[in-house]
Amino acid sequence: MAGSALRNVRSARRAGRAWIVPLVIIVVAIGAVVLVAWIKPPPPTIPAVQSPPVNVEVLQVSAIEELADTFRLTAVVEPYRVVQVAAEVSGRVERWGTREQPIALAGREIPAGTTINEGEPIATGDTIVQLNDDLLQARYDREAAQLDYDQREYERIRALYERGSTASNELDNQVSQRDIARANLNEAARALERATIVAPISGILNDIMVEVGEYASPGTPVAEIVEIDRVKVVVDVPERDIYYLALGQQATINAQAADAAEQTGKITYISELADSQTRTTHVEITVDNHDRLLRSGQIVRVSLTRQMLADVIMIPLAAVIPLEEGKVVYVVNADNQAERREVELGFIKGRDVQILSGLAPGDILIIAGHRYVGPGQAVAIIEGE
Repeated sequence: MAGSALRNVRSARRAGRAWIVPLVIIVVAIGAVVLVAWIKPPPPTIPAVQSPPVNVEVLQVSAIEELADTFRLTAVVEPYRVVQVAAEVSGRVERWGTREQPIALAGREIPAGTTINEGEPIATGDTIVQLNDDLLQARYDREAAQLDYDQREYERIRALYERGSTASNELDNQVSQRDIARANLNEAARALERATIVAPISGILNDIMVEVGEYASPGTPVAEIVEIDRVKVVVDVPERDIYYLALGQQATINAQAADAAEQTGKITYISELADSQTRTTHVEITVDNHDRLLRSGQIVRVSLTRQMLADVIMIPLAAVIPLEEGKVVYVVNADNQAERREVELGFIKGRDVQILSGLAPGDILIIAGHRYVGPGQAVAIIEGE
């Protein structure tokens, strides 16, 4: 009995071990599966793809030794002077004046002795209008006769005084009479001269305001003369620029016509008062106009210089990329890659802009294709068209 029980116990132990071994195997297998599930496989290796270089056009940055900082404004041409000539004595208009010297006008020669008409050149001293001088001549003759009488009377009284036959006050009175007569004669002579109204300046006889037969009184305008051998170019300069200008400074004038030649002039007037509405200052530029290239009322463009700058870097304005904050350009570095530079801009001149900081002479600036590159982008330099 005892031996039988012992055999049963051993059989039960062997049966228990037989069941535990498969269970362990199953647990180990499940653990391995779970462990494998938790471990992520490494991502697949993707070979790097190099983007092709971007074709760009470039410009080597250089500094200009000296450059004028200029600005342009619209201006108006005015005559240098417009003079209205008035009568100084009374008289009836007898005739218009005649030319004393021949003159060439519009390809033809006007001989001396011809009447000076409106729109024709006139020289200083040429007769514009001749007034009737009969009364003035009569007055002159009367005053001349009075002076002759007073002069002879003076000589007679002086002789008596020298012999002691008359008092000194008689001689003094006669001296006064003679001097008054001489002054009256001079006045009559000047009035007689002024019956011939002459041109006080040279220019164009723009208008004759009286007709033959009309009566002119002192102060009556008889003619208008316009001086256009010199003209004034009048421009209103903004407040921010007026401080750069000075008398005698040169300016360049361009007419609107496509074939008009560029002309130069000098600043001859700067107003001390700015316009209270526009905050601009009136400036006048005098220009030689003997060739008659400029006409009164003509609209022109004036170039004025603020200052002369040294070692100036100018680049095409189109090469600058505006950002929300600041402006940038791209240059090509030693590895043929695009490199971004922040730049500070100065004045604009035509299609170029001044660079105050961010570039240096020798930099290779991208001027075309710069909007298709980024920092580190490989580039291929091509020749521009």
